[in-house]
Amino acid sequence: MDIIVRQSIYWPDGSIKKRTKSYATEKTHKRMCQLVQALVDKYNEDHNLFGDLAHMLQDVLHYQSVRDKFMGYYHLNFTTKTKEADDLDAGIDNLFFVEIRRSGRGKHEEMLVNCFCMVNPTDNDEDKICYGCANQGSVDMKHPDPCKYDGGHLDMGRPFECVEEWSDSEDDAEYVKTKEAKIRHMYEVIVIFWAVWAFDDPGVVEELSTD
Repeated sequence: MDIIVRQSIYWPDGSIKKRTKSYATEKTHKRMCQLVQALVDKYNEDHNLFGDLAHMLQDVLHYQSVRDKFMGYYHLNFTTKTKEADDLDAGIDNLFFVEIRRSGRGKHEEMLVNCFCMVNPTDNDEDKICYGCANQGSVDMKHPDPCKYDGGHLDMGRPFECVEEWSDSEDDAEYVKTKEAKIRHMYEVIVIFWAVWAFDDPGVVEELSTD
């Protein structure tokens, strides 16, 4: 555990793995914009939307990392316009929802689009609640009908990925102390979750009992 904690907090040269909130937000938003732009280009290509009919990315409004049991997802809302709509002075952006299933990490991360659809910005989402987004504060994220996407249906409370709370003014000693406590707590929760899952599965219980 001590090795895991050290590797999570410090770089190999001993410096602290720390970034300001503003840096992290800017970097993540830029990455999400690049990702969504690629998705919009593929959507236009798959639907033969070219020229005035092609969707042009306007903005990425919301993005949230979601976890259901052992599978990770991204949920995103973004807006597009078409040149045709601009010529008609429509003044209304198209609002889209995308769910991306994630596997692997870093350079080895792979992504698969599970859902890519237009949503109504005025819809009442009370019957479409996504716990994965709502529990992390992304209450303004607009979702389609629950049957159209996979992640976020389980109410797992505040997930591990939301443990980190950034602070631009936090000193290094306090940051390290808080970070270490959160990492240790996270792994304790993971162990408990695995134990509950294992003993809820009759096959796992039977396998353990025969060892």
